Amino acid sequence: MNLTMEQCFGNNTNSINTCGNMGGFNQCSACLKRPRLHKLLEDAVSYPLVVVCAGAGYGKTRAVHSFLRENEAHTTWMQISERDNNATRFWESFTSVVSLSWPEAGARLMEIGFPETDKAFTKYTTIMHKVAAQPGKHIRVFDDFHLLHNPAVLCFFERAVNMLPPNVTLLLISRTAPDFNLIGMMMRERVFTIQENTLCFTDDEIAEYFNQLELPVTREDIRNIHDDTQGWAFAVNLIGRSLAKEQKYERYTIEPIKKNIFRLIETETSQMVSESLWRFLLRISLIDHLAASLIKTLANDDALIKEMELVNAYIRYDFHLDTYMIHHLFLDYLRQKQSEFLTDEDRKETYQIAGAWCDANSYHMDALSYYEKSGDYDAITRKIASFSIQMPLDMAQYAMEIFDRTPDDVKSQNPIFPSMHVKLKINLGQFDEASALAEQYARDYETRPESPEQNRALATIYATWAILRMLMCTYTDIYDFDVYYKKMGECFNKSPFKTIGKYTIVPISAWASLVGTSRAGAQEEYVDAISRSVPDVSNVGNGCFIGLDDLVRGELCYYRGEFNDAEQYLKQSVDKAQTRDQYITQNRALVYLMQIAFLRGDIASATTKLQIMATSLSEKDYGVRFTMYDIACGFYYLALGQPEQVPEWLKSDFSPYTHPSFLENYANRVRARYHYHTRRYSTLLAFIENAMDQQTILFGKLELKVLAAISLYQLKRRAEAITVLTEAYCLAETNNIVVPFTQYAKDMRTLTAAALRDDSCSIPKAWLENINRKASAFAKRQAHTISEYRTANNLEKKISLTKRETEILKDLSQGLSRTETAANLNISANTVKMAINIIYEKLNANNLANAILIAADQKII
Repeated sequence: MNLTMEQCFGNNTNSINTCGNMGGFNQCSACLKRPRLHKLLEDAVSYPLVVVCAGAGYGKTRAVHSFLRENEAHTTWMQISERDNNATRFWESFTSVVSLSWPEAGARLMEIGFPETDKAFTKYTTIMHKVAAQPGKHIRVFDDFHLLHNPAVLCFFERAVNMLPPNVTLLLISRTAPDFNLIGMMMRERVFTIQENTLCFTDDEIAEYFNQLELPVTREDIRNIHDDTQGWAFAVNLIGRSLAKEQKYERYTIEPIKKNIFRLIETETSQMVSESLWRFLLRISLIDHLAASLIKTLANDDALIKEMELVNAYIRYDFHLDTYMIHHLFLDYLRQKQSEFLTDEDRKETYQIAGAWCDANSYHMDALSYYEKSGDYDAITRKIASFSIQMPLDMAQYAMEIFDRTPDDVKSQNPIFPSMHVKLKINLGQFDEASALAEQYARDYETRPESPEQNRALATIYATWAILRMLMCTYTDIYDFDVYYKKMGECFNKSPFKTIGKYTIVPISAWASLVGTSRAGAQEEYVDAISRSVPDVSNVGNGCFIGLDDLVRGELCYYRGEFNDAEQYLKQSVDKAQTRDQYITQNRALVYLMQIAFLRGDIASATTKLQIMATSLSEKDYGVRFTMYDIACGFYYLALGQPEQVPEWLKSDFSPYTHPSFLENYANRVRARYHYHTRRYSTLLAFIENAMDQQTILFGKLELKVLAAISLYQLKRRAEAITVLTEAYCLAETNNIVVPFTQYAKDMRTLTAAALRDDSCSIPKAWLENINRKASAFAKRQAHTISEYRTANNLEKKISLTKRETEILKDLSQGLSRTETAANLNISANTVKMAINIIYEKLNANNLANAILIAADQKII
């Protein structure tokens, strides 16, 4: 029985692969068992990090693979390639691997993107800890780790390995030591290293190997083979192949073996590889992905696939991974022959098929790369058109580099190239350059003779320009984007064309309105421009913008406290958006409806809205569904006084400010409220101070100002609090905005009461009294809602007051004034005042009488 090279010393490929539970692998009868290595690896995986480090041909992969076949651990296996030094490409590969065993976890990881920030990394660890919560041992293997040199990717591993749950092991297979800091882990004895000398065959293992091959060797031959090869698995295997033919071992040094590797490969394959298979193998050596579906598409011939599988010394099909594994030395040999045998047409066709496959399987970076190599710039522009305005920065930069390399004749003939060029400028945050570029392209195409291509180019230019005008109106205070959408619609109607994607992404994120000014009437101008845009955008964009006008109107009514009107508009928005799969618009409206329900004290209605949002989690076309649902949960649990239930990643540090249309700013809204509810006032104020100058949305400015005011008051900085409240009033009063103030209930009631007593406060007393009344009314409903929720969910717990707090409450319950209580307990009046505020907080009381009743009911006094 003959062993293949792969079976003896492992395989190294540039494919991506994973396996869920490898314990179910069928043991290959031809594979040499090495109990010594199995025992070593069994001990090793009790450590958080295992590094199997050796040069080529030492059997690293085979040893690990063979061990895992007989192990019941949940195993994820990723084969690293040079391309993984692009952070986005690495993340696409990694999430694809995870998705094979845990689809939801993979989808969530893809949604957060490569975790460069602390917030994103918190999301990553939360997701992977949930995966690891499944019973049993979890092993994550990364093969050919030595190919990684991107600092960001290496930093990810350095952080990840220090955050592993107890039942998880990270196993790195590499030719060199991992290029990130392991000193701390090594000092704590948390790293197990397996090196070349351990992987080398011993005399007994060489003897067992040749015995399994049924080859006649003496003990002296075995000793000589070991001396000549130093137990190098690859060389041992080559000697085995030689003996299988010559039945005699003649000593020779290892260097000639190395020099003759390619010659031996060529000799062996020439006897078993047909001309058609040879050309096919050369073609697949051009690409990195060796998934079975792609390989079969490239072959387009089942007979060719069967013939390839006979070359099992170098090629192996992994059933569990549905991937072909090709030994890296064989790939090196094939790549040396590419220029000699492959035509330009062979290369172009191969890259085109590979690009289409990567495109369909969400390997976006590779799709762009292969499309460029095939010269298919139409596919590149279509691919970029399918991305949202929030594509990862490195992807946008990579695509822009391709655009810069695009031949001039292609640029001038491709009708959607101009609009995608503008779009990439927007993706890169270069708004002014994008605007100038859009105007230049529009002027150029407007002078060309009318044709379907000209109309299509102008339609897409105007569409992208309109989106840009929407994003820019936060600081231009100009609401003319509907004019550009109208021009888009006119060009489209002249020469209708098939639109790209489902247009489920609309330029809203932190707020539906992108108005930045407090000028009276600006909000209405924005709403009117959206309304005028809807017919053209929905016609061209397969329903895009349907329900958006009602959402913006509903949002404005909500902030003005006109809840009945807001509810009507928001329900209309939900109904319209549902008919055209506009999930973002639908769920934004549902979040506002949920908040209105809380403001009315209707917990059942609020819960129903959250449950409706949960149904969107199964919609794969809704790319940010998990993030949006987590944000909705954050608002929900904070309204119920349950900050501990907020998703973990929303409890982390704030994300850096970006354009308000980006989702990160919506997440920051939840973080800000979480920090306030958990009394992290100083951290919150530091964020607000940093973000205020960058905040361009009126509603965002107001929300930050209000949070700053009540946080300052909680820190006893009364004068500063009233000053900031005055600034918030000045922003709000021209548009009659009240909800950002009243939603903080008793805290705003306290602050406005203080402002009413302050003679230096310039805020009209009528306004302060109105806000005070509304905040007081909501405080009562809020207390009832929270109490109802706690009772329904058995969350009631014994309230604990300190000895001093209990004494103060007792004196007050017996009719003593605050001054008398202070004198009786020999403390200052200010201490009594501070203690009363804490008592209110602990008892969730609205006033002293309410606090006394609750304390008596709880038998505290």
